[in-house]
Amino acid sequence: MKGLTLKVVAGLLALTVIANPVLLNAQEKVNKVDVCAQAKSEANADVNSLLWAGVGFFGQLAGVALAYGIQTDPPASRLLGKSPKYVATYIDCYRKAARDVQFKYSIYGCIGCVSLELIIVVITLM
Repeated sequence: MKGLTLKVVAGLLALTVIANPVLLNAQEKVNKVDVCAQAKSEANADVNSLLWAGVGFFGQLAGVALAYGIQTDPPASRLLGKSPKYVATYIDCYRKAARDVQFKYSIYGCIGCVSLELIIVVITLM
């Protein structure tokens, strides 16, 4: 009886060791809307809007092109322990949201610079 109990316990331990990685790597159900909403809010918080407004102001159209072209990645610490599908969805949504914020504020900076230049031209012509 003692030998049978030992074999059963050893078999159960072996099954848990084998099943544990399978359970850990199981695909979690990813709700794309929730993941994208979280990625957008975190991208809005992470992107330095004043910096991109300055890039648009001083770089004008080149600054706007730069803001649109630069790809911002989320911190890797936010993605630890997540499923590959979650990570892919989060990164795609984060990059798009960060690019949109960068582009928007660089446009604001560019418009501010052009407005200032027009004001200076109008004042000098008076």
